[in-house]
Amino acid sequence: MFMCCKKEDNVLDFGARIRSARERIGLTRDKLAKRTNLQYHALAKYESSAREPDFETLVLLANALRVSTDYLLGCTEDQERLKKKGLNADAESLMLKYQTLSEEAKERIQNQVAFEYAQQRARNQRHQKF
Repeated sequence: MFMCCKKEDNVLDFGARIRSARERIGLTRDKLAKRTNLQYHALAKYESSAREPDFETLVLLANALRVSTDYLLGCTEDQERLKKKGLNADAESLMLKYQTLSEEAKERIQNQVAFEYAQQRARNQRHQKF
């Protein structure tokens, strides 16, 4: 069973956490399945803890449910995602997708971001001179 932290008696299991988060945002199981492109019966097995998702599906569920993967894994009771770190929804979505990429893909993205950042800084410096 997925659990990143020591299980205590009052801690919800993985499936119960999915169900609780889904109900908190007012989604039916069918709507969550459609939103995530998961089969309804697969989602039912996740919610009943009869089956565990792979990493990509875990991230997909966390994103759709607006919770952190830490919450789903039982590492925290806090259902809030990365907003505490000042990230908006777009940035958070990018971070969740980034985490699923290969190291090679991450390096390409880091290089592209560094290039774009340098270009933006140069443009900003040119405008400040005027």
